[in-house]
Amino acid sequence: MKRDSDNRLVTDSSELTQTLKKISYGFYVLTTKANANDIQERDKDYFAAGLVSWVSQCSFDPPMVLVAVQKQSDLNETIRRSKVFALNILGKADKPMISPFSKDTKVEEGRLNGYKYTEGETGCPLLNDVPAFIECHVEEVVESEADHVLFIGKVVNTGMRNPVAEPLMEWETEYHYGG
Repeated sequence: MKRDSDNRLVTDSSELTQTLKKISYGFYVLTTKANANDIQERDKDYFAAGLVSWVSQCSFDPPMVLVAVQKQSDLNETIRRSKVFALNILGKADKPMISPFSKDTKVEEGRLNGYKYTEGETGCPLLNDVPAFIECHVEEVVESEADHVLFIGKVVNTGMRNPVAEPLMEWETEYHYGG
């Protein structure tokens, strides 16, 4: 990497991409639910779900997590209105969930994109078969000129369904989001 005459960092985009890919990412399904009275354009409760990989714990006391969500996504709009989200942590056995949650959200017959769920304390969908989940109330929204918005959530509920399941890492799949 080099610096230009104004001391700004200049990098070869392929080098930057390869470097950013060295940061480890897991895969998660982020879910939320907004009540009908919070969304004027809809006449019923609205669910949004999507695949995310940029997630981090950001505080022990109180426990908090940070999630990056694309600005143009339905998740962004719905989390802003509901002020809650759930992080469904995928395990290695959950690879088949990647493709369905990379698409628009569909709720049919007690299933979210084809997978059974229950509603958590926040009303967010919790996928029944994932190893663990974390429910949060939004404490802060961080915006910039970047293409993602950061939601910082205070943990209000967790559940461990399969303590021996190993998390699904991005590099173990054919899908790549970071870098």
